[in-house]
Amino acid sequence: MAQGVDNQKSPEITFYVSNDGNDKWSGRLSEPNQAKTDGPFASLKHAKDAVRNLECRIVAGELRRQVNVFIREGTYFLDEPLIFTPEDSGNVKCSVTFSAYKDEKAVISGGKLITQWNKIEGSLWKADLPDVQSGNFFRSLRVGDKQAVRARYPNFDPQNPRTGGWLFVPKSIPENTYNRIPFDPSVFPDWENWGDAEVHIFPAWGWVNTIMKIKGVDKENHAILVDCKQDIRPGNRFFIANAPQALDTPGEWCLDSQAGELLYLAIDKKFPDVEVVAPAMDRLIVIQGDMNKNRFVENINFVNLTFSDTDFSLDGYYDPADSAIWFSGAKNCSIEGCSFNSVNGYAVKLDNKSNGNKIIGNEMIKLGQGGVITLGSSENQPFNNVIAGNDIQDCGQVYKHVAGVYITTGSGNIVAHNNIHRVPRYGISFKSYSKGNSSHNNIAEYNEIIDSNLETNDTGAIETLGRDNELSGNIIRFNFIRNVVGMNTIPEGKIVSPHFTWGIYLDDYSSGTTVYGNIVDGTVIGAMCIHGGKNNVFENNIFMNGSDRQMTLQPRDDFMTGNVFRHNIVVFRSTKSVLWYSWQNTWRPDRLSECDYNLYWHTGGLNLLDENFKITPEGNFSAWRKLGFDQNSVIADPMLVSEEKPELMDDSPAFKIGFKSIDLKIIGLKGFNRDKYK
Repeated sequence: MAQGVDNQKSPEITFYVSNDGNDKWSGRLSEPNQAKTDGPFASLKHAKDAVRNLECRIVAGELRRQVNVFIREGTYFLDEPLIFTPEDSGNVKCSVTFSAYKDEKAVISGGKLITQWNKIEGSLWKADLPDVQSGNFFRSLRVGDKQAVRARYPNFDPQNPRTGGWLFVPKSIPENTYNRIPFDPSVFPDWENWGDAEVHIFPAWGWVNTIMKIKGVDKENHAILVDCKQDIRPGNRFFIANAPQALDTPGEWCLDSQAGELLYLAIDKKFPDVEVVAPAMDRLIVIQGDMNKNRFVENINFVNLTFSDTDFSLDGYYDPADSAIWFSGAKNCSIEGCSFNSVNGYAVKLDNKSNGNKIIGNEMIKLGQGGVITLGSSENQPFNNVIAGNDIQDCGQVYKHVAGVYITTGSGNIVAHNNIHRVPRYGISFKSYSKGNSSHNNIAEYNEIIDSNLETNDTGAIETLGRDNELSGNIIRFNFIRNVVGMNTIPEGKIVSPHFTWGIYLDDYSSGTTVYGNIVDGTVIGAMCIHGGKNNVFENNIFMNGSDRQMTLQPRDDFMTGNVFRHNIVVFRSTKSVLWYSWQNTWRPDRLSECDYNLYWHTGGLNLLDENFKITPEGNFSAWRKLGFDQNSVIADPMLVSEEKPELMDDSPAFKIGFKSIDLKIIGLKGFNRDKYK
């Protein structure tokens, strides 16, 4: 992306930034000269301003030469977010690129080093932070290259990080409770100092988690007082964070805003000779267009950089959207080959009509929220962006109602060839909330989604919402999905998992969606669900191993008609599973307009044609066929190479019903071709 347009007529302009630099120098040298009179800049902000004030831009009104800003090895701690406005733009012929110099690692950090430690006793250390008293509060802390555990009760369980270390709301709680969380009296912490304690809870149905300040403590009734936007129910799981008296395990830390103190119980014997960084901001770079004047920030690229040390805010629920990089009114900008770590929000957020942008080939690991999120109404939503070839792993370290790629609203976007592994909820989601808040004509293709929905329920690896009741034009094709788990609690105070998940979930009237060539292996209540939508087409997919169901139809009212299911392979081993499931009180045959040329097979040897097996909404398979469904379908072994490698052998009977091979080699990062999406 940093190539010149015509180096003979219009050579590139190059600036350098280095921790050995000086903002009074020209920035044109990669390192200080021998006399120490010239060399690179010291700060990114100064480099940004130098690009803005180039003479060619001032004279001509736009860039006439390609500009590169090379950032040397080291960590650059920002005092404030780096904000780009339309005046910083490049153009189609001459872009502006900020990149790491050669193979050096350049880290852009939103944190502050904490170095003034005093030992209290044993492995307990204290740092005085007076600015915390004035409101510079933070909720995450990096020690070395890892996020430290915020002091919590019960303690974090490293052996069972998802299922261990929880309290549960007792069964005695009244209905419609929003303002208090009761404890079982036997586990109520009788602390004198609750300080800046906060509670992490999965309220209501367990679809989301939220983090709230504790407003008070009712010791007599063994409860804490909160302000929750969802009702608190028996069995909801929660824990307390940042209470001083919960600081009892090596590796934990606690912040006391009243005293202006950071306490850390060291786990490393070398402490304090390790890098400790507290985030000072929730964002690092903001591309800020002027939408009142319809002016975008254009053609700015970020290449091979590392972004680190951002914090998260409270009040998460359904769409937490803290983010290291904000594209707000960005056009034809890109983020390529970058790494995001110790980021407690998303890596990238897009809103305000951001369009034509490319987020390609990045690494997004252990983020507090998800990988990429888009926001806005139909009027100002992001559109026509490409999110491709990204390695997204272990997201949702803080908030759980997140996705690897979350199009809360957005249209015409391509989400392709991403590896999305181990997420608490969706791998990918396209939402249409209402008539004026729709996500249409998006494509999710060639993504590999493994171990999704690890901490929530009523969800899918790829999920859509269709509350606008319109034909979306969304396409879900050639994705590989494996192990869709699901988790919830029961009123008795126990975690249930696996629980209540689908592979591809067309939720709430999702309609006009094409689902083609996907492989889904390992779900609870089926590889697919249509929840009230119409005119969706499922074709040429391989659906494997739902434990309770294989395909689910949930007709909500008369709206649901015209759905198509053809040329698919359905293979399962569970002896308790039905083949087709529907809500009986709303089932009608016209919910499906076509269901034919499919292959079904039970690997455990059950005869699906047995008249005693009620495996469809009509009863047995014979009754299903009497409605006209699956007249040309077959019950036969599809002859897969293996379940681990679900490719068809050459003489598979699936080819006789019109199935076309799916090439596993081109799915995910292994099949990613940058040139295809540039």
